[in-house]
Amino acid sequence: MKINDILLIIVLLLFSFIPLAFINRSAAKIAVVSVNNEHYKTVSLDKDAVLTVKTKYGENIVKIENNTVAVESADCADKICVRSGKIENAGEVIACLPHRLLIEVKEDD
Repeated sequence: MKINDILLIIVLLLFSFIPLAFINRSAAKIAVVSVNNEHYKTVSLDKDAVLTVKTKYGENIVKIENNTVAVESADCADKICVRSGKIENAGEVIACLPHRLLIEVKEDD
């Protein structure tokens, strides 16, 4: 390898990072909470909060912390929604089928 080869490799590596400048990482995200396929509440992931979703199907405690959202507790039998953990990226979903609860992360328009 000659010096020109090394310089070419370095320049190509530097150019490979240019697309990162065009990616919008600062888009605000929201969590859209639906019960029985009807809008229940929309909350921003910017601020930490605890949301109690109490319906005729049951009760879920939703926790928003550090730009993530998770179901902290639920009174359903299987607790799959609790075990789903935290979500933070647009398009991710937590579902509690017994309570007909759906939480989806979206980018705020």
